[in-house]
Amino acid sequence: MDQEAKAQKKLAGNALSGMVAMVFYMAVRLLITPFILHHISLTEFGLWSLSFIILSYAGMGGFGVNSTYIRYTARYLAEGRENDVSKLLSTGIAYMFSFSLLFFAVLVLIMPFILERFHIDKSQQELATTIFLGTAAVFGLELTLGGLRFVINGMHEFAKEKIVTTVAGLSEIVAIVAFLFLGAGVKGLLYAFAFKLVLETSICWAIARSLLPSLRISWKLVSREHFRQFLGFGGKVQVLGILGIFLSVIDRMYITAILGLAAGGMFEIGRKFPSSASGISNSAFGPFLSTAAHLEGKWTEDKINPVSERIVTYFVISLAAAALAIIPAAFLPRVPQWLPVSMLPVSFAAFLVTIVLLFLLHRKFRNDNRLESKELKGLYLSGIRFTNMLSSTLFIFLIAIAYPLIHVWVGLQYSEAADVMIFLSIAYLIKLGTGPVTMIFRGIDRNGRELEYTLFQAILMLVWIPVATISFGLAGAAAAVAFSAAAGTSFLFWRSNAAFTVSLREFIPFSILPAFIPLLPAALVVGITEIFPVSGRLQGIMLVLACGILYVTAVAILFWSTILNREEKKIALELLPFKRKSNPSC
Repeated sequence: MDQEAKAQKKLAGNALSGMVAMVFYMAVRLLITPFILHHISLTEFGLWSLSFIILSYAGMGGFGVNSTYIRYTARYLAEGRENDVSKLLSTGIAYMFSFSLLFFAVLVLIMPFILERFHIDKSQQELATTIFLGTAAVFGLELTLGGLRFVINGMHEFAKEKIVTTVAGLSEIVAIVAFLFLGAGVKGLLYAFAFKLVLETSICWAIARSLLPSLRISWKLVSREHFRQFLGFGGKVQVLGILGIFLSVIDRMYITAILGLAAGGMFEIGRKFPSSASGISNSAFGPFLSTAAHLEGKWTEDKINPVSERIVTYFVISLAAAALAIIPAAFLPRVPQWLPVSMLPVSFAAFLVTIVLLFLLHRKFRNDNRLESKELKGLYLSGIRFTNMLSSTLFIFLIAIAYPLIHVWVGLQYSEAADVMIFLSIAYLIKLGTGPVTMIFRGIDRNGRELEYTLFQAILMLVWIPVATISFGLAGAAAAVAFSAAAGTSFLFWRSNAAFTVSLREFIPFSILPAFIPLLPAALVVGITEIFPVSGRLQGIMLVLACGILYVTAVAILFWSTILNREEKKIALELLPFKRKSNPSC
């Protein structure tokens, strides 16, 4: 086997190990949720979920830092500069420790505002303060010491890093069971979180030292040079990561603020399965970045749009998104008093403005640089195609089995979570199609395309989610997320097709239509659950498992017989375990 083939095999093996570890870990986390809800109230569960929404803002400080660890560790080892890895790690720890201290201090100062803004009852404010500050302290230490994981990753030991995180995650689950069984309540989740941090850090340190015996941590090794690397490298990714986290938590922030902690807990239950399924699809996106960077490709004109032109483009995109966000106002069941009684003229005017602005953007995109690379174009189309096939298989089943699955998982009293689960499954299914696209643009250093898409979707979510929550409750909020994802994804595909010179006639049949194949087996699943309703939990579990096996089998047969071409079938056969074992040369 040549070096390129070996590299591809290792890449595939690393990706596969990550997906297997994630599937196993998420399955266990889903199974533990009913046990948690049995020992704590829905309000306390919403409180725990809210604490991590707050912590997500601390997580913004880690974007770019992790990439710096991975890139420069690999670079220093390749150049034989092992001592600089210690300097890099020491500087990163000092950098993140300073950031964590600042975040914790700010959180302490604004704690009264948080308690008031999210309508936390006075009887629960002491518990909420303990949970918020406790999780912030543990999370801050995790950000500070998490560099050890990414140093291991930079040593090309991705599989070992995944094993550590999986073992630590499973140990946290065991600790959760123990603490809840002992009556610790929601604080038991905090204690288990801290236990996971200690265990994960200890194991990572032992592995890192075994791989690089000279590795050490010292304040004396902190350097300005490496501090500039953390500030400078990955700045664009930092901005995109911050926006991504904001979009991932904005729905729960609005819901908790408008409907209360219990509603936030119910939304979190409905979000669990779609969020877990999205993690499986996300684990397949990494190779697109490195492959695109390797291929690179050439543009029709070797020029970068000036900053002033890009700012104008972002401004027009923002206006178009704002106008689009206003259009549904005419269909609201009730209109706030500060708005006109009849919103129909306003919505119609917004529609006309949207059309005009989108036409201006169309002319702009048509005149922009185009990529001249058959390889990148093929990567773009195939990436969306296979992501849609994987995602549609996962999420369309969740949509079809939503009510039976929620009932056997947490009980009939959480039926409202099934509505949330259906809409969020639609949202994740649509949004995940953008994963390969954004990774390719990062690989060819065109992050501005991703920023345009993120900005467009963010404006829609800022308007639609609170309005839908007030008008239609939890299901309305989840539906707003789905419609925002659909509009944002359509915008990115429109923008990207222009860059890759892909026509709709080429794009829709090859990359989009395969996502509709699982609808037929899903309709069969819905029919079975309607014809054979079950009341007991054990019977419900058997029904869900039987439907899952039938569904996956039917989808596989349909994909094989109607969608996959000869080359794709050959690749699929080579990925089978028995096929790999029968080829010892690899």
